[in-house]
Amino acid sequence: MAAQQSPASFYMRELPKEHLVGYDTPEGKRLFAKALAEGGLEAFFPLSQQFLTVYCGIGTLCMILNALKVDPTVTWRKPWRWFTQEMLDCCQPLEVVKEKGITLAEFSCLAKCNGLEAVTRFADSTSFEAFHQAVKICAFSSDQLMAVSYSRASLGQTGLGHFSPVGGYTSENGGMVLILDVARFKYPSYWVPIRMLFEALIPKDPVTNQPRGYSMLRRHHTGDFGPNSIGSLLRLNATKFTWPPLFKPFYTAAQSSHTYPSLLQTLTHLLSEIPTPVTSRSPDDPPNAPPSLHCRSAPTLLASVESKLTYERHIDSFLAHLEAKSSMYAGLDGEFTRMEKTVFLLSLFGMQAFLGVLVPAVKRAVLEAVGKDLEDEWVRREVMAVRRQMESVEKCCREEKECTCAAAVGGAITMR
Repeated sequence: MAAQQSPASFYMRELPKEHLVGYDTPEGKRLFAKALAEGGLEAFFPLSQQFLTVYCGIGTLCMILNALKVDPTVTWRKPWRWFTQEMLDCCQPLEVVKEKGITLAEFSCLAKCNGLEAVTRFADSTSFEAFHQAVKICAFSSDQLMAVSYSRASLGQTGLGHFSPVGGYTSENGGMVLILDVARFKYPSYWVPIRMLFEALIPKDPVTNQPRGYSMLRRHHTGDFGPNSIGSLLRLNATKFTWPPLFKPFYTAAQSSHTYPSLLQTLTHLLSEIPTPVTSRSPDDPPNAPPSLHCRSAPTLLASVESKLTYERHIDSFLAHLEAKSSMYAGLDGEFTRMEKTVFLLSLFGMQAFLGVLVPAVKRAVLEAVGKDLEDEWVRREVMAVRRQMESVEKCCREEKECTCAAAVGGAITMR
């Protein structure tokens, strides 16, 4: 006699059938054929090759990053580079994401930190017509994809907020959208009326007290995140909670400095008083993660050691390169974390929130100093990677209006 299943254990949920159409049902197949004929499944083919069943927000983002063929620049399984959820540790520590999930602003921040352009709209800052058009643009494209953040309850499903990529669109019945649900253990992929999907964006996320929304994502248009043999070696050592108080004294120094030398002196003093806000990017374990306690096979351990040694050689090479090419590096004192401080200052000096409060003469000197150093391609790549992380974390904090550390005023951060 088979053992009775525990009531605390579930095998999937039945899809609400009043409005949602299962992707693998006869009607779902008919809608698929109609969408294919209309050209509304261009997003489906790159996404379907990357289907994941993981935490919904970062799982959705991993699918899209891999579908858009973004190079993570770090090794997944030697010798292959591939995005996995463990690599998405910016804006929020990964352990927090696993426990609490992510908000739409954090999703957008993570996307930008990892080489995507993100156009994100909350439901209260857009219209149904604009959403409808955005869905069609992304469904009919293989190089611009959409992630939706929506209320499951609004679709008659169990659960609260959820993320999934949009896989297709057909004009049938006024517009039907194919949702590639990343929680495949719970619900299959399905077609949903576009009006109903838009209404599912409106309920507020209890974490932010803001409505949900959508994000249109594509590869960044510059070469800063392009494939290369080394990839970004450094990362911002801050989240949306730690960045505003970290940034505040640097912002205050920018407001009060009247000469470039005095500004640089104040900033270097500040950097000597705190843990370095830029640190090396681990080639093996995700940033901020505790050491792994899992047993590893000898080949896996050997590959890990080789990866770390290769990474350390790249760090040594970049340090020597920076010493030879960077005027900023030459102007800083001390040896310990001098490389990290140089990249932090060059990144900081490009942020509009920082530049916007400098007096004109100091601003000109800052831009001149940055411009000379960024003429070098390798220096530029490292600085732009960290700067995009800074800007993404700052924007995330501004967009989440409940953030107690900072608020948006005139496009900059105002400290409370």
